[in-house]
This record gives sequence, structure tokens and C-alpha cells, in this order.
Amino acid sequence: MIYRNRDGDYGTDYLLTHPGRSYVEQIASWNDDFSGTGLTWLELIRIADNPSRAAEGAQDTATRLLLVLPLLTEPDMPETASASLVADLTVVGAPQDTASIAAEHLLAQLTRRSRHDSTWTSPLSGS
Repeated sequence: MIYRNRDGDYGTDYLLTHPGRSYVEQIASWNDDFSGTGLTWLELIRIADNPSRAAEGAQDTATRLLLVLPLLTEPDMPETASASLVADLTVVGAPQDTASIAAEHLLAQLTRRSRHDSTWTSPLSGS
């Protein structure tokens, strides 16, 4: 990940490196909006779970998953995704009592789905 914060050039670039290659592949970027192909949940897990011990950067799998999470573009998530994200959030210090709500919100936002909690009330629905 490369964070750009120069005057007139703000954003984040996500680059993929491969051992043995002399070049990097840009897989996505955030400027004013997301551009790029994004990744599936399984690709995110594969990246998070396989750090290169010789490379610089985050080695902890929970941290790595949260760093690449904005690249998620898969609309249909496996049932284990939310529980995995909750566990990773708590590993990095999120409060246990709010980690599940945060995980649901993040997954809904990233997969472009609306999130509804049945305990929410609305004056428009009569409850």
C-alpha cells in the first residue's frame, strides 16, 4: 500500500509484488473513488495468511487482512467472513462488544449492500 499525501495528489495505491519479479502490479487505487479490479474474500485471505518473512511490512495476519479489506469487491461473502473479520478486529484492539457490528457494517459497505438491523426502529414503519 502506498499512501499519497502531496498537495494535489492524495490517495492510496494497492500494489501486488511477487517474489522473483522485478516489477509490481497495481491492482487498485483510491483517489476520489475506487478504481481497479478489487479482490475476492478468498484472495484477501490468501494475501493476509501468507506474508513474506523476508519482505518489509505487516506480518500479522489480522493486520494484513484489515489493510487489504478495502479491496473487497465480492458481493456474495462466505458465511465465515463476518466471524473472521470480528476475530481480526478484536486482535487489533477493537472492543469485543462492538466488533460484530463494525464487521457487519464494513462488509455491507464494501460489498455495496445496505445493512439493516431488525432492532432499529423507524417512525416511518410505525414501530
